Amino acid sequence: MQAEFPQIYSVGQLTKMIKSRLEGEFALVWVSGEISNVRYPQSGHCYFTLKDQTSQIRVVIFRSSLQACRLKPADTLKIICRGQLTVYEPRGEYQLIVDYLEPLGMGALAQAFEELKNRLAAEGLFDARHKKPIPFLPRRLGVVTSPSGAAIRDFLQVLSRRFPNVEVLIYPVRVQGPGAAAEIAAAIQALNAWPDMDVIILTRGGGSLEDLWAFNEEIVARAIFAAAVPVISAVGHEIDVTIADFVADLRAPTPSAAAELVVRRQEELRQQLNRLAVAMYRRLLALRQQCQERLRLLAARLSDPRRRLADMRLRLDDRLEQLLRLWYNRRREGAVRLKLAGARLNLLSIRRQSEQQRLLLTRQAQTLDRLWTWRLEEWRRLVSHYQTRLEHLNPSAILARGYAIAAALPDGAILRDAGQVRLGSDILVYLSQGALQCQVTRQWPERKYSPRDHV
Repeated sequence: MQAEFPQIYSVGQLTKMIKSRLEGEFALVWVSGEISNVRYPQSGHCYFTLKDQTSQIRVVIFRSSLQACRLKPADTLKIICRGQLTVYEPRGEYQLIVDYLEPLGMGALAQAFEELKNRLAAEGLFDARHKKPIPFLPRRLGVVTSPSGAAIRDFLQVLSRRFPNVEVLIYPVRVQGPGAAAEIAAAIQALNAWPDMDVIILTRGGGSLEDLWAFNEEIVARAIFAAAVPVISAVGHEIDVTIADFVADLRAPTPSAAAELVVRRQEELRQQLNRLAVAMYRRLLALRQQCQERLRLLAARLSDPRRRLADMRLRLDDRLEQLLRLWYNRRREGAVRLKLAGARLNLLSIRRQSEQQRLLLTRQAQTLDRLWTWRLEEWRRLVSHYQTRLEHLNPSAILARGYAIAAALPDGAILRDAGQVRLGSDILVYLSQGALQCQVTRQWPERKYSPRDHV
């Protein structure tokens, strides 16, 4: 039997032989094709089919390799992938275990950049309404960068030249390589929690897309967006564009430009302050002139106190005459009523009625006396009140308190301003008792009276 028939293999034996041959023959292969039927099960692995016009092959990317890929598999995406050919024994199907892939016709980094950019833009991370304003003159700056790079030296030189008083806090991080993005995001979060932090600046020198890739990571973009402190991105040269530039509140083309954007020149601020001070001084002079003119107009509207005193004297005389006329009229009326009452008493023949009338007359006389006494007291108080007001308004009373009135000679005009007379001029000073003729020997136009002048 063994000479006539070939060796018979079981399905498992044959599958193992094919698996061994394939894995030995195709240990590492590069394959190009179009992705279809992409699946992401709960295990975290990725399964899809890679096909071209004639054939297709099943592909699997394990979770550890998928996390390292910058490009995520998607349907209709044409790729180039690297992997190991193997056979899945339970189904007897051969498949490709991929550990790296990149888009066909475009670098993986460029494709990943566009993919993340479009996704974050759709979420609104680039919208202008989320941009925070940069303070006019920040007092404390936080710089996330490599302390050994040339970018930080250029930044500090420009900052020192423009405004050396600004406090700078440098947070050292790696700006490229594995783990750099996590360090940058952690630095942004730490500076955001730092007390009195005004602005956070991300900066590094120029380089290739791969060198700058730490600033294109999603973790950095979301850290910038979540920061409550304004963030300025100054990564690379003017031609370099990163995801951080789109999310940041302000993009600077270079680190030196970031220093110029974040603070203004100290000399420029001094000049602006001087201009504002001059404008304020001119405004104060104008307000002072307006107030002086208004005071002059109000003073011109005030009447002479002597004229007002004369008017009040005339009014007081009128009131006194009215009171006297009223008193005489009341007295005359009382006398008339008294005569009438006497006549009526004479007409009464009954003694009782005569007594009643006499009592009534006595009560009326008493009432009249009380009324007259009350009226007289009221008139006296009124006369005393007007006399007191006249005394307060009397210029002689003011002079008696130690004041004086100065008048120019020879016209006698009252002096209110030291500028009305010239040095060497004679003036007449009225005192409470008498007057003095004086000669002006010195002037103080701006000096005001103070009781301490006589101490």
